[in-house]
Amino acid sequence: MVEQAAKPLPRPVRAWVLDATPGKVRAGGDGEDHPRELISFLRTLPKVVSSKREILNALIKEGFSNDVSQWVVTNLRPTGPLCSSFSWTFDLDGISQLYQSYEETNLWNFVENLPRGVHVNFLKAERSLHRWALEDLQRIHAAEELASEEGGGVEMHVLEDAGHWVHTDNPDGLFRILSSSFQVLRA
Repeated sequence: MVEQAAKPLPRPVRAWVLDATPGKVRAGGDGEDHPRELISFLRTLPKVVSSKREILNALIKEGFSNDVSQWVVTNLRPTGPLCSSFSWTFDLDGISQLYQSYEETNLWNFVENLPRGVHVNFLKAERSLHRWALEDLQRIHAAEELASEEGGGVEMHVLEDAGHWVHTDNPDGLFRILSSSFQVLRA
């Protein structure tokens, strides 16, 4: 999105950033599931497994939350006759590369200098406090003020009753917040 926003695109451009800051990625803590740890663990599992329950139990035994473990097994599809085996629906190497890129990318300069017509919404999970340093919050609020003066937009939203895995912790609340940006297209 960042690379595309400077090109002539129809305006307005709206992006949502879900429980992530534009700068340094802070590791999980306080018993929270961390994506890098989850990706690393998934790499140790076989590509084909005999049951979803087997993977669910392995994830929980490894210390991942029940909610995240249940979400992970939704990414297994039947591959054998009569659902006798399952394989992953996602490209774990691709996910690993995307996550590494995310950890290495610093987008503060973009957020603090948004092009006209670009609006970035940050959604902070209420229980994900360790990922959001006070400096991050202050910079986003300063960017909110600056962007509104420059014809862009930065906005901070807080998703109550959710940790980092916003889509599993509070999907209804996530939908309510995101739906504020949905538009009805009329012919």
